[in-house]
Amino acid sequence: MNFEIAAVLIILAGAVLLFITEWVRMDVVALLVLVSLALTGLVTPTEALSGFANPAVVTVWAVLVLSAGLSRSGVANIVGSRLVKIAGSSEIRLVFLIMLTTGLLSGFMNAIGVVAFMLPVVIDMSRSLNISPSKLLMPLAFASLLGGLNTMIGTPPNILVSGILGNYGLEPFKMFDYTPVGLIIMTAGIIFMVSIG
Repeated sequence: MNFEIAAVLIILAGAVLLFITEWVRMDVVALLVLVSLALTGLVTPTEALSGFANPAVVTVWAVLVLSAGLSRSGVANIVGSRLVKIAGSSEIRLVFLIMLTTGLLSGFMNAIGVVAFMLPVVIDMSRSLNISPSKLLMPLAFASLLGGLNTMIGTPPNILVSGILGNYGLEPFKMFDYTPVGLIIMTAGIIFMVSIG
C-alpha cells in the first residue's frame, strides 16, 4: 500500500468517525477533509477549491437557501391552514393533499428542506384532527422523495448528472426533462399510499 492510498483511507476513516460521533459539526468535518487532502498533496489547492465554482454546487446551495427562507417566512402556517380547510376531517383526503403538496414542492426545493418545511404543518394537523402522526409523516417522507424526480433541481444527483454531461460535451438535462417519468412515478406513489398504503 503506497502513501496516497493510506492517506485517503486515514482521512476517510477520520471523517466517518467524526460524522458518527458528531464531535464536530458536519460542515466543519467536510472542510477538514478538504484541507487534509490539500495538505497531504493528494490534490492541489486549485483542485480542492474547484468544487466551489461548480454550477451544481451553487445550485444545491441556492435550493437550500430557498428552502430555509420559505420555512422561516411563515408560509408553512398558511399552507397548513389551507390543507386542513380543503381536507376537512377525511384522513384519506388529507394524505392525498399532503403528498400532492409535498411532491410539488420537492420538485423545486431540496427534499430535506421540504420535509423540514412541512413537518410542523403535518404535526399540527395530526393534533388538531386527532390522527396518529405516523399516518401522515410516512406519506410526507415518501412524497418528498418522489417529488424530487420531477425536475432537474429536485435532487442533487440530478444536478450533478446534468453537470457531468455538460463537462463531457453532451447536452445537459433541461429543467423539466425528468417530468414525464417523474409525474408518473409520483402519481403511482400517491395512489398507492391513498388506497393500499
